Amino acid sequence: MVEDMATEDKVTSDHLDLEAQRREFWLRPYVWLPCVFLCIILWGSAFPAVKTGYNLFAIDSTSHTAVPSLLLFAGSRFSLAGLLTLIVTSILDREVRLPKQINWRDIAILSVFQTILQYGLFFISLSNTTGATGSILASTSSFMAIILAGWFFPADRFGLTKVWGCILGFGGVVVLNLMGGPQNWGFSLMGEGFMLISALSTAFGNVISKKMTERNHPRLLSGWQFVLGGCILMLIGGVTGGRLQATTPWAWILLLYLAALSSTAFSLWTTMLKYHSVSKLSIFKSLIPIVGTVGSGIFLREDVLQWRYILALILVISGIIVINIKPTTIKQSVSDQ
Repeated sequence: MVEDMATEDKVTSDHLDLEAQRREFWLRPYVWLPCVFLCIILWGSAFPAVKTGYNLFAIDSTSHTAVPSLLLFAGSRFSLAGLLTLIVTSILDREVRLPKQINWRDIAILSVFQTILQYGLFFISLSNTTGATGSILASTSSFMAIILAGWFFPADRFGLTKVWGCILGFGGVVVLNLMGGPQNWGFSLMGEGFMLISALSTAFGNVISKKMTERNHPRLLSGWQFVLGGCILMLIGGVTGGRLQATTPWAWILLLYLAALSSTAFSLWTTMLKYHSVSKLSIFKSLIPIVGTVGSGIFLREDVLQWRYILALILVISGIIVINIKPTTIKQSVSDQ
């Protein structure tokens, strides 16, 4: 009995030591900062990559099978991303990670927000708007996450500074959608509307994943929620008549890139959310619309040098900076490091 208690105490002590080492590792600036920028580049590149995928898989946004095919495309991407995440996790941890080692309720809830709603709507939206517009609208998830974090986490309370930041940020959305001249007036539910709802789902996902990583392995949580959410999207898309018809072998290479992109970025981000505050990381997401807009200009040949794009970017980025760069945040970042 005494020996069993001693063994159990040693296991607990070893676990605490390992967790302390992980925390120390992820709080090192030369570790988490490069990981953050890698995530931003990957997420920003997704906008032109997804729209390119529509052409490579012959998905016509005007067809009656467009939405099912888009859901099938999204589901294929994230099912594969989940499998890649689980394989990499098993290799890194030198152990095959089984589903029983994770909380299935958490997986199911997170998959609704971070895969099914977020990316089901994301893929539909991008087929009805430009890559540049989509990247700027998607960045509003940062404001939404900060507002929601104020309700869930006392340390991230919502104050006057955040109010002004959100006004600036959402002002960028107004500029983008209402001030581009008569030809750009209007608001499409399946275009801009779905992207904003997707952003809201992203915000919910970020906030609840912060809580869930406290009781789950971050990469396992990401991997299994991708698999579950991706399979549900594939099922919905397949049953309702969706099809993927690759017009070139590059289509499958692009799908693999999108899967690897999600696997890498979400695994890193979920891990960092375990050791850093939501607000601290959110400021870096202001760079996503820049990467997405520039990428859309280069790869999709969109006219991104319009004044409404530039002004919208300035307002959105300024809003995120106003919200995050303040004395309390700086002190917190220093103490975390």
